[in-house]
Amino acid sequence: MSKQVNAVSSSCFNTLRMLRRIFKWIPTGTRRTVTQALISSRLDYGNTLYTGIPTKDIQRLQRIQNASARLILGIPRRCHISHHLRDLHWLPVDRRITFKLLTHAHKALHDTGPAYLNTRLNFYVPSRQLRSANFALAIVPRIQRKTSGGRSFSYLAARTWNSLPTSLRQTQDLLTFRRLLKTWLFVR
Repeated sequence: MSKQVNAVSSSCFNTLRMLRRIFKWIPTGTRRTVTQALISSRLDYGNTLYTGIPTKDIQRLQRIQNASARLILGIPRRCHISHHLRDLHWLPVDRRITFKLLTHAHKALHDTGPAYLNTRLNFYVPSRQLRSANFALAIVPRIQRKTSGGRSFSYLAARTWNSLPTSLRQTQDLLTFRRLLKTWLFVR
């Protein structure tokens, strides 16, 4: 995935360089819209595949997001950016990846996602009556080796899903789930 991150990074920074030239004359609201259309969409496209990649690659993607926020708000390069990301209501890149993964997991568990994902993830149903039956847990498949199955959707989505608070896992409506999940990821 390093080649993919390199390509995304190169493309986004080239676009940011071009935007920097015209952003002096554009209002902040329009800057945000243009940046989300041209940069954030590239960061979010297929970002579920970034789950489990090395931290250095995640940091490279985070630098793109930070540069985008600085450009939108006109912040100097040396200033701290995390509270500005919160003002823009942008999750950091690693949490955006988690957000997308859990959104796909919710769709798969409630049979509203694509068929190829719906078969990969199932709720845990105990063979007898247990208290854990009401916790909306997902079945975590066994993997033979961490390197081969540790990045698979069925394994990562189930593990991440089970780490959510019970109230969040029990949410049926997708829009409500996404709203509560984003709030939980911001607080975490």
